[in-house]
Amino acid sequence: MSIQIRPITPEDWPQIMAIQAECYRQLAPEPLSVMRNKAELAPQCCWVGEIKGAVLGYLLCHPWHAHQPPSLSVPMAALTGDEEFYLHDLAVSTRARGLGLGQALLDQALRHASHSGYARLGLVAVQDAPAFWLRQGFAPAQSRKSLAEYGDGALYMERLLDQACQPTLA
Repeated sequence: MSIQIRPITPEDWPQIMAIQAECYRQLAPEPLSVMRNKAELAPQCCWVGEIKGAVLGYLLCHPWHAHQPPSLSVPMAALTGDEEFYLHDLAVSTRARGLGLGQALLDQALRHASHSGYARLGLVAVQDAPAFWLRQGFAPAQSRKSLAEYGDGALYMERLLDQACQPTLA
């Protein structure tokens, strides 16, 4: 089964929003305007994953401030930090779980971050995702802001690209 990773196009948003609605059970999905905002500000780091021509996953990333995740459901006026490559949202449809689509999207982000000179990746793991991110080399780290808006059990995590993923606690 062939997986294709490509930049998001305007035609992808209905599928992206359907995947988001399918995947998030413990927090409200972000509005389309907020999702699009990230892809408009950082189009070179927002991708979809396709299998047999169907969009079944997506990953929205952008440069950001280390240890200070952006607010949910609020459009960003600009990308004001570049201390880390921030993985804002990775979601894979249940129809593609176990097929390697999430890993392929993450591999794309890792390549992009490395080629762009980032030393750090950050994210907030929500719902049952911390175990997945731990397997991907991310480690819990302190956040400089409350994660309450991300739901119960939300965890800021980071991965350093040039070593064995020892977190830096700020």
